Amino acid sequence: MASYQEKDGIDIVFGAGGGKGPGEIGAYKALLELGVPIGKITGVSVGNLIAVMATNGMSPDEMAAETLHGLRQRNDLSFLIKTFTPGDLISLLVGGPIDMTVPMREMVDRLGLKPNKQLQIVACDFFTKEPYLFSGDDYDLAKAMTASCALPSVLRPVWYDGKLLVDGAVYHYNPVDFSREPAIVFTFRAASEQPNSADLQTPLDLYFHWREMYMPLAGHRRYVDPVKNVVVEIGLRNVAGLNFTASINNFDAMVEEGYQTTLKVVGEAIKAGRVPSTRLTQDLVAK
Repeated sequence: MASYQEKDGIDIVFGAGGGKGPGEIGAYKALLELGVPIGKITGVSVGNLIAVMATNGMSPDEMAAETLHGLRQRNDLSFLIKTFTPGDLISLLVGGPIDMTVPMREMVDRLGLKPNKQLQIVACDFFTKEPYLFSGDDYDLAKAMTASCALPSVLRPVWYDGKLLVDGAVYHYNPVDFSREPAIVFTFRAASEQPNSADLQTPLDLYFHWREMYMPLAGHRRYVDPVKNVVVEIGLRNVAGLNFTASINNFDAMVEEGYQTTLKVVGEAIKAGRVPSTRLTQDLVAK
């Protein structure tokens, strides 16, 4: 992986997008191939999982294998049982019965993941709607990962530091508040086209697709200043973040789209002098 360059690296933000997360794996692969020296990596929602894996030295191929494994677990009965843990009334009312803390902790332990000084995870205080930043190397990584992904009405929030923390996208899909500008910000396109029929296994798939198109559960805050930052918009327009059937069916296509888009956009930014590169390869930038 690219090493942490506090002085010379450019900060990265991996934004929220649920099942569209594989696109950020392709984006990270492109950054490595373009020789972009990477500073801090901030992740929100699914982007926090990508950030955690990247800052813990996992290769794009390893990240893809782990992400696909997680997506395929969703209908596994033994996996679902792990998510039904006791909860207080407020947490249950805000997020429902599904608690991802146990699966996240198992992932952290199995892969040996650690908090580190390159990594930043953004969650949101449910009551104040202010961001909550996990940074440094001394916090409960599994709880931070769970909190940042805890979309209200879908996944149970996390009590931490006296706050009820939910998905960071409730504050902002692509928070650059904690990054040095210019940063490279990966933001997902909202679904704007109807899904393929093969991606609709249950009525919920269509429901969540339409919700993203017309009334997003986490709100609409997505804008990032493209003058101050290098904004890379990725994502297939017919895949919604909470349609995980579509995420599996289109997994390779999402990775490839994120990869190709990043090669083009960041490659152009390198040539314009907006992004540093340690090993610029003209044939990659030209793609």
